[in-house]
Parts: sequence; C-alpha cells; structure tokens
Amino acid sequence: MSGPCTMWSSKSKQIQRRSEVARRIIVGGWIGTCVGAVGVVTESKAQQLLPTDRQEIADQERLSWTLKKFPPQPYMNEIYWQFSRETPAFFRDSLLQFVARTYYLTRDNSDGSKSQAWAGGGWLAFRSGLIGDVFGVHVAGYTSQPIFAPSDEGGTKLLAPPQNSIGVLGQIYGRAQLGDQEIRAGRQLVDTPLINPQDNRMVPNTFEGATLVSLPDKDRNYDYSVGYLWTIKQRDSNDFIQMSDALTGSDVVNHGAAYGMVKYRPAAGLSLAAMDYNVQDVVNTAFGQAEYDFKQPKGVPNWIIGANVIGQRSIGADLLTGIPFETYQASAKGQMTYAGWTLFVAGSITGNESKIFSQYGTKPNYTDMQQLSFDNANEKAVGASVAYDFGTAGLSGVSAGAWYTQGWGAINTSTNVGIPDRRELDLWIQYRPTEGPLKGFRLKTQYSNLWQQGNARDTQPEFRFIVDYTVLFRPPPPATPSFLTK
Repeated sequence: MSGPCTMWSSKSKQIQRRSEVARRIIVGGWIGTCVGAVGVVTESKAQQLLPTDRQEIADQERLSWTLKKFPPQPYMNEIYWQFSRETPAFFRDSLLQFVARTYYLTRDNSDGSKSQAWAGGGWLAFRSGLIGDVFGVHVAGYTSQPIFAPSDEGGTKLLAPPQNSIGVLGQIYGRAQLGDQEIRAGRQLVDTPLINPQDNRMVPNTFEGATLVSLPDKDRNYDYSVGYLWTIKQRDSNDFIQMSDALTGSDVVNHGAAYGMVKYRPAAGLSLAAMDYNVQDVVNTAFGQAEYDFKQPKGVPNWIIGANVIGQRSIGADLLTGIPFETYQASAKGQMTYAGWTLFVAGSITGNESKIFSQYGTKPNYTDMQQLSFDNANEKAVGASVAYDFGTAGLSGVSAGAWYTQGWGAINTSTNVGIPDRRELDLWIQYRPTEGPLKGFRLKTQYSNLWQQGNARDTQPEFRFIVDYTVLFRPPPPATPSFLTK
C-alpha cells in the first residue's frame, strides 16, 4: 500500500497548481487508491516518459469555466491587458468595456406632434476576475447627455422625459462562479427573448434581481437563465421601478418577475428555445421557438426556417387591464442567403382578446420592425425584406436593406371596433467593420415610414442616425502548446 502513497508525495508540487475544486477531487481519488488499488503506478510512470511540453496539460486546465472559452468579439476593438502573472486574478482576468455613442432621432408623429433629439454618451463597464476562483464583481455606469433637444419635442427615448440627461449606475452586482454557471445578485443586464437590454437607443434596459446564468461556451449545446427580478431601469430612465409598475404603467402593488429560459441545440442546425415569466396578480407570459438552419456549403443558397409563439394571460387580481384575458402571437419566417444577399419573408397573427404587452425589452416575433410589432388584438401581418452585404463586392463592413410589412384586422378590445390597417417600410444602411483599424466602429442610418388612416397625420416618418465605438480591454488569448500546432 505504500507505493501509491509515495507517488502522491512526489507529485505534490504539480497538484498545488490545480484549483481548489480539482484538489479536492484528486485527494478523494487518491484516498480511495491508497485504501484499495495499486494499478495507477504504471500509468504515472508512463506520464513521466512524455516530452516536457506534453506533461501536465490536465493540471493547467481548471475544472471550471475560464476566459479561454470567452469568444472573440467581432464588433469590438479588443485590446489585450499586459499584466504579469503575479498580478492578482481580480485584475489580471478582468474585462473593461468602453462604449462611446451619439444618436440623432427625429419623428413626425401621427398625432401631429414632433419628437426630436440628438444625444451623446455611452457607458463604461468593468468585470473583475475571480477571488479564490469563485467570487467577482461587475459594475457599469451609463450616460446620455442632450446635444440638441427642443423642450417641446420629447418622446425619442434617447433621454429621460421630457428631454433630461441620463446618468445612472445601471449595473453593480456580485457574482459567484460555479463551473460553467454564475450566480448574480444586484443590478445587471438580462438577455432573454422576453426580458432583454433592448439596446436600440442610447443606453440599455437593466434590472435588479438575483439570477443564475450559463456562461458562454461554444462547445456546449445549451444555455439557460433563471431568476427573480425586482425592478427595471428602462432605456430612457434614471430610476429603477418595480417590474409590476413598468408593465401596468401605473403605481400598483409591488411585484417582481420570476422567469426561466433555456436554449437547446440538439442537432446541427436545429435550435430550440423556451421561456416563461410570471408577475403575481399581473400577467404570465410564455414563449417557444424552433429554428432550423440547413447549413449548406459556401456558394450554395442556404435556408433558415423558424416559428415561434408568445402566450400571455392575466393572473390573480388582473392588475394589468382590470379584466381577465388570454392572448397569443404566433409568427413564422423563411430566410435565404446567397452571394451576399439575404431574402426574408415572415407572417404573424395575434389573438383577439388582447394585444401583447411587452415592457421588458425587444419583442421576439418575426414581424417586430423599427416602429411597430403588429401585435394588436386580432391583427394579422405579412412582410418581406431584402438585404445585401457589400463585403462580397469588396466593401467589407458595408450592408444595406429594405423591409416592408402590412398588418390588417386589428380591433380595439375595449370597444370591439376595428383599428385601421397599418403598413411600415424600413430602409437602412450600415458600416460596421469586423477587422482593421476601424474595428469596433459602427455608423448606421435608418429611415422608416408608417401609414395608418384615421390620425391627424396619415404617415409617421422617422429618421435615425447612430455612431458608436466600442473598445474591450481583455486578457490575451492563451498560448497554444507547441505540440498542438505541429
């Protein structure tokens, strides 16, 4: 019995380099070996015969999620930290993101008013490395300052109403990493189909709560997020308000949102998603989606098809509308890409008891456009778009597109009277390089027009102009062992 125990002593320096989690596992295994087996001695000797650059590879791989699995960010200018190995992991393994953004939006509203603002700002976010391979923090501050903002032309959501600046600590949370998942508590981003940042203005939505999320890993075929959220800071606000208040638009009994989401990729090309959130006495909302990517070889048209459904119903005291309701919106899409072109067709239908209520982020239906989501009660919609990536013509990072959707059959459920049909046209052009000296830069212009009779204006044209630049400071990618490159 002394053989393996002696080997344990001779390898103590190697084991000290392992994480605490790995140390406990190995100690437990060697206790079992010392009690009942000696067959591992030969294997240990064989390991000693390997070339130096092939020894102890397992010792170098922590038995938890590491930054090695954090993918490169194509739309950020990545700059590598130059910390020494002696620097504490809290700083050495940290991430720092800086986003500078300016945004102009003008819209001639259908009620005869005008919304207009030009704002500048962005955010600075810091994500620490781990203390003891477990604990870390995340902090982000956001700002949006008026450059040109007429006091009587609010409503752009670039600034706090009517035309006030935004300056808020939108994220500050503690985190505990356990394997490839993380527990978070505090102010944070949440990125799910129904609850998400909705980052299409100056700053995103952020939330206050406790969550458990999977960390990004391209080798895993599933992702998940579960939690309970108390408050939300919406994209045009400085204040965190109760989740129930944000949904109803008034001060009601304070209730948070419990949610769960899972994404699963069971086979190549097939992706599934399911989600549900519940706000006591207000609403329960569920979501399901399936998409299939045919993944054709390069040079051959590739197809993606998908379908999803949102189911929503009042619960408890019916604080949302005052009366019980149950509704849904189902949508489907077909998409083809070939030689830089993307062709897209979609349709949707909404239940006749109510429109879809969504105050927690961008809607996941396929007919969600720049101004409308075509989700009024009983509304049907069909649309199509075409886009072209000019990178295939030598203009890397340049793309443009057009999207048109028409909706009909909507009703006002409080009066049971029909709502005039609606149509929307979106046009856009964008420059967003993924390499070269301008990586991280984005310039995008968007034009949209909405047609609907029965208003002070039959049209509602809108123009957006966005410029931003994103820099990510991060640890350098791990060096590849030389024997793996031979």
